[in-house]
Amino acid sequence: MISSHSVRFFLLLTCIACSSLLSEALPDEQTDEQTDEQTDEQTDEQKEALVKKVSPSIYQIGKVTLNKETREISMPAHTNITDPETIIEYLLVHFNGEKIHESLLTTEADPTHINIAFKLLNYQESLELFRVRKPDGSISDKYTVVAEDIKKAARFSVHITWKDGTTEKTMPVTQWIYNQASKKNMPPTPWIYNGSYIYEKKFDAKLSGSIITIFPNIGAIANYSGEDRNDDNLWSPSPNTPEEGTPVKVPLR
Repeated sequence: MISSHSVRFFLLLTCIACSSLLSEALPDEQTDEQTDEQTDEQTDEQKEALVKKVSPSIYQIGKVTLNKETREISMPAHTNITDPETIIEYLLVHFNGEKIHESLLTTEADPTHINIAFKLLNYQESLELFRVRKPDGSISDKYTVVAEDIKKAARFSVHITWKDGTTEKTMPVTQWIYNQASKKNMPPTPWIYNGSYIYEKKFDAKLSGSIITIFPNIGAIANYSGEDRNDDNLWSPSPNTPEEGTPVKVPLR
Protein backbone atom coordinates (compact mmCIF):
# COMPACT_ATOMS: atom_id res chain seq x y z
CA MET A 1 0.00 0.00 0.00
CA ILE A 2 1.27 3.49 -0.90
CA SER A 3 1.28 5.86 2.08
CA SER A 4 -0.52 9.21 1.95
CA HIS A 5 2.83 10.91 2.62
CA SER A 6 4.35 9.30 -0.47
CA VAL A 7 1.39 10.41 -2.57
CA ARG A 8 1.71 14.01 -1.31
CA PHE A 9 5.44 13.94 -1.98
CA PHE A 10 4.91 12.68 -5.53
CA LEU A 11 2.25 15.29 -6.29
CA LEU A 12 4.39 18.15 -4.97
CA LEU A 13 7.40 16.81 -6.86
CA THR A 14 5.33 16.70 -10.07
CA CYS A 15 4.11 20.27 -9.57
CA ILE A 16 7.63 21.59 -9.02
CA ALA A 17 9.04 19.69 -11.99
CA CYS A 18 6.24 20.90 -14.26
CA SER A 19 6.71 24.45 -13.03
CA SER A 20 10.41 24.24 -13.83
CA LEU A 21 9.69 22.92 -17.31
CA LEU A 22 7.14 25.65 -17.96
CA SER A 23 9.58 28.33 -16.84
CA GLU A 24 12.02 26.99 -19.42
CA ALA A 25 9.41 26.78 -22.16
CA LEU A 26 7.89 30.17 -21.47
CA PRO A 27 10.57 32.86 -20.96
CA ASP A 28 9.43 36.16 -19.47
CA GLU A 29 10.12 38.18 -22.59
CA GLN A 30 10.89 37.50 -26.24
CA THR A 31 11.91 39.95 -28.92
CA ASP A 32 11.78 39.76 -32.70
CA GLU A 33 15.58 39.88 -32.70
CA GLN A 34 15.88 36.54 -30.92
CA THR A 35 17.43 33.91 -33.18
CA ASP A 36 16.32 30.30 -33.30
CA GLU A 37 19.61 29.39 -31.61
CA GLN A 38 18.88 31.75 -28.71
CA THR A 39 15.34 30.39 -28.37
CA ASP A 40 16.53 26.78 -28.24
CA GLU A 41 19.38 27.46 -25.83
CA GLN A 42 18.81 26.26 -22.26
CA THR A 43 20.91 27.72 -19.46
CA ASP A 44 22.69 25.61 -16.86
CA GLU A 45 20.57 27.20 -14.14
CA GLN A 46 17.35 26.12 -15.86
CA LYS A 47 18.62 22.56 -16.20
CA GLU A 48 19.54 22.48 -12.51
CA ALA A 49 16.01 23.53 -11.54
CA LEU A 50 14.68 20.04 -12.40
CA VAL A 51 14.32 17.59 -9.52
CA LYS A 52 16.22 14.37 -10.27
CA LYS A 53 15.60 11.02 -8.61
CA VAL A 54 18.85 9.39 -7.48
CA SER A 55 17.40 6.38 -5.62
CA PRO A 56 13.99 5.36 -4.23
CA SER A 57 14.27 7.92 -1.40
CA ILE A 58 17.03 10.31 -2.56
CA TYR A 59 16.46 13.29 -4.86
CA GLN A 60 18.82 15.92 -6.25
CA ILE A 61 17.99 19.57 -6.96
CA GLY A 62 21.09 21.23 -8.35
CA LYS A 63 23.68 20.86 -5.59
CA VAL A 64 21.05 20.03 -2.95
CA THR A 65 20.28 16.46 -1.91
CA LEU A 66 17.12 15.45 -0.03
CA ASN A 67 15.98 12.21 1.54
CA LYS A 68 12.21 11.86 1.69
CA GLU A 69 12.41 9.05 4.26
CA THR A 70 14.68 10.75 6.82
CA ARG A 71 13.64 14.34 5.88
CA GLU A 72 17.32 15.26 5.60
CA ILE A 73 18.56 18.02 3.30
CA SER A 74 22.28 18.32 2.59
CA MET A 75 24.55 20.50 0.48
CA PRO A 76 28.28 21.10 0.01
CA ALA A 77 29.85 24.17 1.59
CA HIS A 78 33.17 25.66 2.73
CA THR A 79 34.28 27.32 5.93
CA ASN A 80 34.43 31.07 5.38
CA ILE A 81 35.03 33.22 8.46
CA THR A 82 37.11 31.20 10.94
CA ASP A 83 38.90 33.87 12.97
CA PRO A 84 37.68 33.53 16.62
CA GLU A 85 37.89 37.32 17.00
CA THR A 86 35.53 38.07 14.10
CA ILE A 87 31.82 38.55 14.81
CA ILE A 88 29.43 36.54 12.64
CA GLU A 89 25.70 37.03 12.07
CA TYR A 90 25.09 34.29 9.51
CA LEU A 91 25.60 30.55 9.52
CA LEU A 92 25.29 29.87 5.78
CA VAL A 93 25.10 32.15 2.74
CA HIS A 94 25.53 31.75 -1.00
CA PHE A 95 29.13 32.31 -2.06
CA ASN A 96 28.00 35.34 -4.10
CA GLY A 97 25.71 36.61 -1.34
CA GLU A 98 25.53 40.05 0.25
CA LYS A 99 26.51 38.77 3.72
CA ILE A 100 29.57 36.68 2.89
CA HIS A 101 31.64 38.95 5.16
CA GLU A 102 29.48 37.92 8.15
CA SER A 103 29.01 34.19 7.58
CA LEU A 104 30.65 31.10 9.03
CA LEU A 105 29.97 29.04 5.88
CA THR A 106 29.40 29.61 2.18
CA THR A 107 27.81 27.34 -0.42
CA GLU A 108 27.29 27.19 -4.17
CA ALA A 109 23.85 25.64 -3.61
CA ASP A 110 21.04 27.79 -5.00
CA PRO A 111 18.82 29.22 -2.21
CA THR A 112 15.75 28.50 -4.35
CA HIS A 113 16.70 24.82 -4.55
CA ILE A 114 17.18 24.68 -0.78
CA ASN A 115 13.74 26.18 -0.26
CA ILE A 116 12.16 23.69 -2.67
CA ALA A 117 13.78 20.86 -0.69
CA PHE A 118 12.22 22.14 2.55
CA LYS A 119 8.80 22.23 0.90
CA LEU A 120 9.14 18.79 -0.66
CA LEU A 121 9.92 17.35 2.76
CA ASN A 122 6.87 19.07 4.25
CA TYR A 123 8.69 21.47 6.55
CA GLN A 124 6.25 24.22 7.50
CA GLU A 125 7.06 27.92 7.45
CA SER A 126 6.94 29.56 10.89
CA LEU A 127 7.21 33.32 11.46
CA GLU A 128 7.22 33.01 15.26
CA LEU A 129 10.58 34.80 15.54
CA PHE A 130 9.30 37.96 13.87
CA ARG A 131 7.08 40.71 15.15
CA VAL A 132 3.82 41.66 13.48
CA ARG A 133 3.62 44.76 11.32
CA LYS A 134 1.07 47.46 12.13
CA PRO A 135 -1.31 48.75 9.43
CA ASP A 136 1.04 51.72 8.85
CA GLY A 137 3.93 49.34 8.13
CA SER A 138 5.81 49.87 11.40
CA ILE A 139 6.82 46.95 13.62
CA SER A 140 4.69 46.19 16.68
CA ASP A 141 5.79 44.61 19.96
CA LYS A 142 3.75 41.47 19.28
CA TYR A 143 5.29 38.36 17.77
CA THR A 144 3.49 36.27 15.16
CA VAL A 145 1.29 33.62 16.76
CA VAL A 146 1.99 30.18 15.29
CA ALA A 147 0.19 26.90 16.00
CA GLU A 148 2.20 24.28 17.88
CA ASP A 149 2.03 21.74 15.05
CA ILE A 150 3.46 24.31 12.63
CA LYS A 151 6.24 25.19 15.09
CA LYS A 152 7.16 21.53 15.40
CA ALA A 153 7.21 21.03 11.62
CA ALA A 154 9.45 24.09 11.14
CA ARG A 155 12.29 22.96 13.41
CA PHE A 156 15.47 21.21 12.37
CA SER A 157 19.10 20.75 13.44
CA VAL A 158 22.24 21.61 11.48
CA HIS A 159 25.27 19.32 11.43
CA ILE A 160 28.67 19.54 9.79
CA THR A 161 30.60 16.71 8.16
CA TRP A 162 34.23 17.21 7.13
CA LYS A 163 37.54 15.39 6.91
CA ASP A 164 40.16 15.86 9.60
CA GLY A 165 43.13 14.33 7.82
CA THR A 166 41.81 10.97 6.66
CA THR A 167 39.11 10.80 9.34
CA GLU A 168 35.56 11.92 8.53
CA LYS A 169 33.89 13.73 11.42
CA THR A 170 30.34 14.91 12.05
CA MET A 171 29.09 17.22 14.79
CA PRO A 172 26.36 19.81 15.42
CA VAL A 173 27.33 23.10 13.80
CA THR A 174 26.72 24.80 17.15
CA GLN A 175 30.12 23.40 18.21
CA TRP A 176 31.69 25.81 15.74
CA ILE A 177 29.85 28.89 17.03
CA TYR A 178 31.16 30.63 20.16
CA ASN A 179 29.31 32.94 22.56
CA GLN A 180 31.61 35.86 23.41
CA ALA A 181 29.68 36.65 26.60
CA SER A 182 29.28 33.20 28.15
CA LYS A 183 32.59 31.90 26.75
CA LYS A 184 30.80 28.73 25.68
CA ASN A 185 29.73 27.25 22.38
CA MET A 186 26.19 27.84 21.14
CA PRO A 187 23.72 25.52 22.90
CA PRO A 188 21.97 22.84 20.77
CA THR A 189 19.00 25.07 20.00
CA PRO A 190 16.86 24.20 16.94
CA TRP A 191 16.83 26.31 13.80
CA ILE A 192 13.50 27.43 12.37
CA TYR A 193 12.41 27.35 8.74
CA ASN A 194 10.61 30.56 7.78
CA GLY A 195 10.92 30.34 4.01
CA SER A 196 12.04 33.92 3.20
CA TYR A 197 9.51 35.84 1.07
CA ILE A 198 8.72 36.99 -2.46
CA TYR A 199 8.66 40.70 -3.26
CA GLU A 200 7.88 42.02 -6.73
CA LYS A 201 8.10 38.46 -8.09
CA LYS A 202 11.63 38.02 -6.71
CA PHE A 203 12.64 35.49 -4.04
CA ASP A 204 14.52 37.50 -1.44
CA ALA A 205 16.83 34.69 -0.30
CA LYS A 206 17.91 34.22 -3.91
CA LEU A 207 18.60 37.95 -4.32
CA SER A 208 20.56 38.37 -1.08
CA GLY A 209 22.06 34.88 -0.83
CA SER A 210 20.94 34.63 2.81
CA ILE A 211 20.17 31.01 3.68
CA ILE A 212 20.53 30.35 7.44
CA THR A 213 21.10 33.24 9.81
CA ILE A 214 21.96 33.68 13.48
CA PHE A 215 20.83 37.31 13.81
CA PRO A 216 17.14 37.47 12.76
CA ASN A 217 16.47 38.10 9.09
CA ILE A 218 13.04 37.35 7.65
CA GLY A 219 14.56 37.34 4.18
CA ALA A 220 16.71 34.30 4.99
CA ILE A 221 15.31 30.79 4.58
CA ALA A 222 15.86 29.82 8.22
CA ASN A 223 16.85 31.45 11.51
CA TYR A 224 18.43 30.60 14.86
CA SER A 225 15.77 30.35 17.58
CA GLY A 226 17.81 31.06 20.73
CA GLU A 227 16.64 33.82 23.08
CA ASP A 228 19.99 35.58 22.56
CA ARG A 229 19.45 35.82 18.78
CA ASN A 230 18.93 39.60 18.77
CA ASP A 231 22.47 40.44 19.85
CA ASP A 232 24.52 41.07 16.72
CA ASN A 233 27.83 41.33 18.61
CA LEU A 234 27.67 38.03 20.45
CA TRP A 235 28.80 35.22 18.16
CA SER A 236 32.12 34.27 16.58
CA PRO A 237 33.69 31.09 15.15
CA SER A 238 34.87 28.65 17.81
CA PRO A 239 38.64 28.16 18.10
CA ASN A 240 38.21 24.57 16.88
CA THR A 241 36.70 25.65 13.53
CA PRO A 242 38.80 24.28 10.62
CA GLU A 243 40.73 26.74 8.50
CA GLU A 244 39.06 28.96 5.92
CA GLY A 245 38.18 27.14 2.71
CA THR A 246 37.78 23.68 4.28
CA PRO A 247 35.22 21.63 2.28
CA VAL A 248 32.26 20.47 4.38
CA LYS A 249 28.85 18.92 3.96
CA VAL A 250 25.90 20.55 5.74
CA PRO A 251 23.10 18.11 6.67
CA LEU A 252 19.82 19.65 7.89
CA ARG A 253 17.54 17.25 9.71
